[in-house]
Amino acid sequence: MNVVSRIQFPGTTDVADLYMRCNEGAFINYDESYRQVNFVKGGTVSLNTYFNSFYEKFYAEYTELCSLFYLLRLEGDFQISVFREVYGRKKKELIYINILENCQKSNRYKVLLPFNLDIEDNGRVYLEIECLCDRGLFIEGAIATDQKKLREISLGIVTCTYKKETYVKKTIETILQDKFLQEKAFNIYIVDNGKTLSPNDFNNSKIHFISHRNLGGSGGFTRGLIEALQADRYTHFLLMDDDIELDTESIYKLISLYEYAKKDFAVAGSMLDLRKKHILYEAGALYGKAAEKTKLEPFSVVPLKHNLDLTNPHSLNNLLLEESIDYGGFWFFAFSKETIDRGGLIMPFFIKVDDMEFGLRITKQLMSQIIAFPSIAVWHEPFYAKDIGWDNYYTIRNFLITNSVYGSSGYVNVIKYMTKSVLRALFYFDYNFPQMTVRAFEDFMKGPTFFQNSDPERLHASILEFNKHYKSRERSPDCYPTEAFYQQPKYILLKKIVSLLTINGHLQPSFISRKNEAFVLFGSPNQWYKAFAKNKIVFFKEEDNNFYQNTIDKSTGIGILIKWLQLAITSSLKWSSVRAEWKKVATEFTSNDFWYQYLKLKN
Repeated sequence: MNVVSRIQFPGTTDVADLYMRCNEGAFINYDESYRQVNFVKGGTVSLNTYFNSFYEKFYAEYTELCSLFYLLRLEGDFQISVFREVYGRKKKELIYINILENCQKSNRYKVLLPFNLDIEDNGRVYLEIECLCDRGLFIEGAIATDQKKLREISLGIVTCTYKKETYVKKTIETILQDKFLQEKAFNIYIVDNGKTLSPNDFNNSKIHFISHRNLGGSGGFTRGLIEALQADRYTHFLLMDDDIELDTESIYKLISLYEYAKKDFAVAGSMLDLRKKHILYEAGALYGKAAEKTKLEPFSVVPLKHNLDLTNPHSLNNLLLEESIDYGGFWFFAFSKETIDRGGLIMPFFIKVDDMEFGLRITKQLMSQIIAFPSIAVWHEPFYAKDIGWDNYYTIRNFLITNSVYGSSGYVNVIKYMTKSVLRALFYFDYNFPQMTVRAFEDFMKGPTFFQNSDPERLHASILEFNKHYKSRERSPDCYPTEAFYQQPKYILLKKIVSLLTINGHLQPSFISRKNEAFVLFGSPNQWYKAFAKNKIVFFKEEDNNFYQNTIDKSTGIGILIKWLQLAITSSLKWSSVRAEWKKVATEFTSNDFWYQYLKLKN
């Protein structure tokens, strides 16, 4: 008998609905030492939840599993019901029901899990337990099979960190405290880019600690992968960010999935919103799909299943609608050793877009599949909560390189898109983004020799220094009435026209400007006209209740625009040749030889 997955109990009340749903007669004990559900007569617990549903559609499609059952530890008398829901059908189907009497907590009771191998009719299966006696307990449960594994899996887990000591220690501790998970073959490689940790922080034989110079996420992950590859013991690898919250069952499910897999595939762990823990932020993503429709957005990114409310049981069936995935984030991304052998290592992007490029290489070049298996997920800081500024340099530069290798957008579409982005930033008195855009484009146009001739640590230091000049000023929430950001000004059409003609005041005489502020909702499109004849824009971010201020600087804005237009025009003659150079060296930059030299390792 092999356990495929375990029934998970919630650790805290704020995520309880992602694990279990109880009526008034069932109570979850959150004590870590003995998590269980206590019942009185009539109490019911339902596993119609994100983490504890059995997504039979995915198991039927991607594994050789065909015979499964629940294993339950109970005390008391219970009615056990098993339901199935299918995408596009409104009604749930009762597929199994049974009465278990005089259950003793020292025993494990088998409950059939009817597994539908017909892909057209399979969906999502879940368990409901109703107590029939005065007092009862649900102690633990699992989904198991008598089928032999197709293969043994050895997992090399690589995490890269930069001064996120608390997060990393907690994640590692969580993994090592899961005694059941220790039965699986895995080791963890911690690459410390910030040199703020020591091997003594992780006193366990499964931990391999590497102190490393700061070469960003791509450098750190690759350093860990190289170390793991040298061990020559792993069938698969898992990359994990340093700032996640993890339920270890995601790792256990991942290993079990590969043990019974029909074919080779990569797994993109879903990202749950760390600030709104019931919200699915992304289950894999698409690259450049908007460009195929509009031809105007070569760098478009579409997160799949975005903002899905996982506490709504009806939303869970949307997870059964599988979409083709271009890439998955490195917050939790797994793949086979064969993927590295055939496709190479990570591009030396420092940060940003490295996971996208790696995913595109898997799907476009290797013709392999990436799947977002429901319930394999981590909590991660959402992108809307990050307001760094300097990372725009890496995002734009690496987008340009990735587009050169995999994209079809030509010079006109790229320049049109980037010019539009520069102008949009200027309309909001944001000078940081266009400055980063100009510098990123300049470095991209230098070609691959730029990577070969520049030290990544020194480059990063210069980018951080560059970022200081035009960063938005953070303001106190107490300064402004929130309702001001939702008000619409008068004469909108006239203001839009004049704002467009003057680049929102950059070209208008100084005597027209008034010394007051415009109030704009962060992320709301086309609200720049509110700044007509004003010299400041105050942004309100609803997600984290923060305020930011930009002040108009006409000479800076016009200077940036002129520089960008000059750069866009002069680059037209070299555009095709530079793109060809980047495409040519892509294989070289992901090779062992390159990375050993880049990391200054002995081969």
